[in-house]
Amino acid sequence: MFYLGPRGELTAVEVNSGGSFSAGVPMKLFPFHGRAQISSTDLSTYDVTKDGKKFIVNRYVRPEDVAPLTVVLNAGAEGEK
Repeated sequence: MFYLGPRGELTAVEVNSGGSFSAGVPMKLFPFHGRAQISSTDLSTYDVTKDGKKFIVNRYVRPEDVAPLTVVLNAGAEGEK
């Protein structure tokens, strides 16, 4: 099982649910820097492959350059009075 630990690290713990539930010792995998939640339906910031060896982390990366925003007012209103 994988989860985000209290200090912001992705953590793994082996679990056994056969017969009775038991959990192993939690193992910190790596610091986790996912992006902030955008909406109430935005629940997952990471996923793991079926074999548990690779992770996909959705994170924000600041762009080197941000194009300026152009605002056009009254577009197509030429000649209207």
